[in-house]
Amino acid sequence: MDLDDLSTGITGFIDILGFSAKVTAAETIEDVREIHRLIQIVQDYFDFSNNDELTNEVHELNGKKVLAFSDCVVLNIPLESESTKYSGSFDPIMSELLSLAFAQGMCVHEKLFIRGGLDLGWWYNQGDTLISSGLVNSAKREASANVPVIALCEEIYNYFKRHPDRKFYSEDIDPVHSMFRFYQDDKTSFYFLDYIYLCLNNMDWLPSRSEIAIYQQASHEEKDKMRNTGYQNMVDNWLASHARIIEEAASNVSQTPNIRSKYVWLSQYHNDVVKGFSTNPECMCNVG
Repeated sequence: MDLDDLSTGITGFIDILGFSAKVTAAETIEDVREIHRLIQIVQDYFDFSNNDELTNEVHELNGKKVLAFSDCVVLNIPLESESTKYSGSFDPIMSELLSLAFAQGMCVHEKLFIRGGLDLGWWYNQGDTLISSGLVNSAKREASANVPVIALCEEIYNYFKRHPDRKFYSEDIDPVHSMFRFYQDDKTSFYFLDYIYLCLNNMDWLPSRSEIAIYQQASHEEKDKMRNTGYQNMVDNWLASHARIIEEAASNVSQTPNIRSKYVWLSQYHNDVVKGFSTNPECMCNVG
């Protein structure tokens, strides 16, 4: 056993909801090809692709590892890496968690709903051998989270809550407050990655080629108006698409109440976030 392969860090277990049923039901080459296409989408969104040079460089700097299986993704972000030598452990890891929120948002827009767990623990990966306390606990957290979110184990939430570098942020921009949202029902409670808020709050206006030409000639006030209007249009389009996908998913399982209830909750979460970003009625999700 080489101790260089042993580390402590954040481990995530991400399950693709309904995917195991697709795998077991596959009977034709076309079925397998479609499963491969979908799992490739999830792999790419969670930065799994080894064909992207920039992605590989970021992974190497942060020491990040992402392993993909038939219906789930496992990832590990060590607390100590080349990146943390210069930036400390708080900001680089929070940045990685933000990328997970973006990945979840993109997966939903591909009609792929995920549920996951995150924990802080040790990780040993050498060749074909993987042993991890963080993986065991994150898988348990995922299994106990009955709604489609990436849930945090208590230890990892407390790690961020008590991290000494948190003091460098004022209360109004505290990333712990903005990154996580609380869930509670009669059986369990946990914090989870607030992926809808994070996707919207970190969205940038991307002008078209024709808009760039107009923007360059505009006054300061006109530029502000174009940026604000462009951003709002992007937010509204994102929310409207997200809402329609949830409604469709709920409709597809209308005869299965225990599954449909997950989309009912997701629609409520969606609508709660909408209040802070838009007044457009098309952005609301209608799952009764």
